[in-house]
Amino acid sequence: MNQSTKNMKKSVIQDQKVDDNQQRKKNEENLKIPLNLFRSYTRITQQSLLEEIAPMMSQIEFLKKNCPEGTKIEEFAAQACSYFKYEQFSKGQIVFNYGEYGDKVYLILLGEVGVFVSKSQEEIANDREVIETYKSNMNPFEEEILDYETIFKKKKRAQDLQMELLLASQKNPFEINNMYFKDGICLYKKVFQFYSGQAFGDMALSSDKPRTASILVLSDELHVLTMNRLDFKSVGERSIKEKNQTFEYFLSIFVGVSKFIVTKFIQYFQKIEFAPQTILWKEGDEPKFFLLIVRGRVEIYRSYNEDALHGKIKEPSIFQSKIKPKKKVTLSQLSDNSFVGEAELIDNIPVRLYSCMTSDNTLAYYMESDAFNIVRKNHPDFLKILKEKSFVIKSYLQRREKYLFENIQKQDKAMEKLQYPDSTNTERVTVDELYRDTSTFNSKIFRSQQKGMITTTDIVNSNNLLSKKITPQQSENMFIFHKKQIELLKQKKQSQTKSHSTIPPITLQKSISQSNFALECQVLKSYRRMRFKQFQANREVCLQIKSQIGSFVTTQLGSSSHDSSLPQGLNDKCLKSLQEFYFAKTFITTNK
Repeated sequence: MNQSTKNMKKSVIQDQKVDDNQQRKKNEENLKIPLNLFRSYTRITQQSLLEEIAPMMSQIEFLKKNCPEGTKIEEFAAQACSYFKYEQFSKGQIVFNYGEYGDKVYLILLGEVGVFVSKSQEEIANDREVIETYKSNMNPFEEEILDYETIFKKKKRAQDLQMELLLASQKNPFEINNMYFKDGICLYKKVFQFYSGQAFGDMALSSDKPRTASILVLSDELHVLTMNRLDFKSVGERSIKEKNQTFEYFLSIFVGVSKFIVTKFIQYFQKIEFAPQTILWKEGDEPKFFLLIVRGRVEIYRSYNEDALHGKIKEPSIFQSKIKPKKKVTLSQLSDNSFVGEAELIDNIPVRLYSCMTSDNTLAYYMESDAFNIVRKNHPDFLKILKEKSFVIKSYLQRREKYLFENIQKQDKAMEKLQYPDSTNTERVTVDELYRDTSTFNSKIFRSQQKGMITTTDIVNSNNLLSKKITPQQSENMFIFHKKQIELLKQKKQSQTKSHSTIPPITLQKSISQSNFALECQVLKSYRRMRFKQFQANREVCLQIKSQIGSFVTTQLGSSSHDSSLPQGLNDKCLKSLQEFYFAKTFITTNK
């Protein structure tokens, strides 16, 4: 259970890093034979011995990186070993000091060393305060020797305290006054260490700059191979070229920072590669590192609840959070020369605010949180530039998130307006009905919504009287109009004819109630039965009327002469029937 919890807390950087203890043991076993040979000969020049140790030395990462393209690694390892010289150091011995001129590169065969850098002024001030507090509590009448371990035993980690005592060569720091101690205060601290199979000291040779750290032996013995500056530049040409490119790259990122300062904090960055779709961290994770993307692309996103995304605030429910999946929303994509993940470390936020995932094959430099805390104290120039770049990205993400929320909510409102209107908001009317003078209509009779005011016979008689004043209209003039469309047509017609005539106001009746609708259905059924009997009496006349609607109406209304194909006695009767036919057809269509 505990082991699984630890694995869950590991970052993607830690998952890719090699276990130091396992790798150290593997390197020590692999380098046993080369160590024995170099201890015996100090420098190996015999070809047979070089060929013997070449397969084992070719496993060292330092030689792999410097092997020229097209050259076999074992041949290059044998050539490089001919330039190495064996040296030995004891525990607590300083290999080289900060600020010294670099003339050698070191390859560890057996043992460990610590890398020490100067403390920040804040850390020095804290140590001075501890000492002053301890002195104030001492008995002024007794002479007491200050013991460094006693004073800081409860103020520092046991491991850090032992490193400082080792740096003092097991002497009382209050009796030392050199570059590492002043007035009993240790001015340096350990930041990381190297072990068997690793190399150090090549940075000063590549950049021709002073040493940026001090190296202290931590193990009982340290066995190393050294290579001078001239030999390193001939053998490690590829490594020098790569380090110079890295140095120039960081200078282009941190514009205005001196070259010496860049060489001091560049050692805290390490190179790493990620495959596409690699989740670097998730929202809510603990921030353990940040990245500087050299090449590739990463995606920053958040997961939102659907209700929150659409501006619908609801009380949280544990059941809904389990059932409803959250929606992923991409906020930004960052590519070459961009920092990502530094905002939480700068602002000391304990959790990640966004999730991050690689979109392409990505090459980047990373710095872990512990190293960042050291750099932020010792290199304010670096922190200032990082804050400026972080502010730009953070501001963009906030604006982007706000814009997405507003845009989604605007879209929701627009979709609501585009929904089809309800049936209660739609009325079926004819084009001619829009401009018909309804002032003479009896609102009590015509489409009355008041239940039980008139009888069916009254409605039929009223409509028969009105049909005599209404000219026949064709079914092609029948359209469905929304109330808003009717108002627009009314306004348009009024504006066009304002100078000539005044259009009477249009009064649209509201939707027919259910009771009146049933009543009018009965009226229509009665009228259809009456018309069916009339058509049976003279079917041929009815068919002729139906087929010659337009021409017959024009002939009968515009001229006194009649069609000879119809009987003369039926002219008046047919004309009246035709008018009733058109009125009924319009009435039925209008009330469907």
